[in-house]
Amino acid sequence: MLKTIERSKSITLLFVPLLMAMCLQLPLHAGTNQFLFDMEAIKDPGSLAVKLEDTRAPVSQLIASQLSEDIQWLLVGYDGASNPSPKLQKALLADLNRLLQAGPLYDPELFADIELSEQTQALITQNPQSGEALVRLNRLLLADAYPYELASLSEEHIAKDSKSIETCRENLRQIKRALEDYRSANADAYPQWLSDLSPQYLEKEVLLCPADPTAGVPGVLTEGASDSTLPCSYLYEFRPSEKGNQENLLIQEGNMTPIVRCEHHRLNLSVGGKLYRNGPQRGIYTSNKTGFSLLDDFMKDLRAQHGDAFLKTQEGRERLKQATEELVLKKVAPKLLSALEKEIVSQIEAQLGKGILKTPMGMEILKQAMPQMRDQIKEQLQSQLEAQLGAEFLKTAEGEDIRQQLSALIDGFSFDGR
Repeated sequence: MLKTIERSKSITLLFVPLLMAMCLQLPLHAGTNQFLFDMEAIKDPGSLAVKLEDTRAPVSQLIASQLSEDIQWLLVGYDGASNPSPKLQKALLADLNRLLQAGPLYDPELFADIELSEQTQALITQNPQSGEALVRLNRLLLADAYPYELASLSEEHIAKDSKSIETCRENLRQIKRALEDYRSANADAYPQWLSDLSPQYLEKEVLLCPADPTAGVPGVLTEGASDSTLPCSYLYEFRPSEKGNQENLLIQEGNMTPIVRCEHHRLNLSVGGKLYRNGPQRGIYTSNKTGFSLLDDFMKDLRAQHGDAFLKTQEGRERLKQATEELVLKKVAPKLLSALEKEIVSQIEAQLGKGILKTPMGMEILKQAMPQMRDQIKEQLQSQLEAQLGAEFLKTAEGEDIRQQLSALIDGFSFDGR
């Protein structure tokens, strides 16, 4: 009997530390649970899936690199336009909640372009490394990075106009199919306006967003953007006035370049047929401005402030020159050169095999292709500069300096095929 009592005491003593540990963990678990995502907090799973699969934005690259292998395969298989499958949505939820608890997500460089809430900034200063504070901070960071896709902690009731936005999504899907049919029948050319798709490829009603109170009244979006024939709620980015700029952007940014936008739902249809919402992660998700478009805006501002004659003065020419250097020579030209180099490399490898450029023969082929490529880019950029700045400006000392800088930039670009 005595041995039995002693044995019971020993067992009880063994369990005391375990029970204490469990009691200490319970409040923490309960505390962190309130900061985890649920299905309602994923406001737009389709857009989130597109951005995580795209990975050009630094934050998306960070998140995508930490996703499980299973969900990465699901993202690759998602077409970017249809409603995500329940399997993909559940996998997204599980992986997001795992990341919230796995460790710190904050990196000053990765979140540099994202406007962080005051709540988020306050927690960052505390630098939590674990526990409730860390989970809360990670949740806030993700909500700031994906405001249209993920609910913030302050959103008690998540507003979901599911019927309106789903109708809009279906409109954009139909526009996507109509654009594909139009291009197939017109030697791969884009229409000048979305109204060109109706009635042969599209019913005109599809051009009206259900959230548009004006029913497509012209002039509601931006200057020169209203469709010339039919009422249209959607902003077409390949319209005549923007076509050249957008083709440059397409070379730089690829198939994620927006071709149609709904400003009412902040919803974009990309050239590659994917649907995603605007957001602060990257200019391409919110703005579709190239350096040339921004230069045009700059010139309009100068005219509005000082009049047309100012652009012909010494001061006006100097300011135009500085803007061109900043917006075109430093931003557009290098991106265009890099993008076209990748395109040429891709074509060579597609025809002659992967790794060909590591051989002397491959490097010789690339070397021979470069002069023609340089001339093509130089001619294209000079043509656009002339259209933007005017032939008279390019004859001035400031204009000639721009020409020389452009030539030096293109001739000095190192093409190494890497």
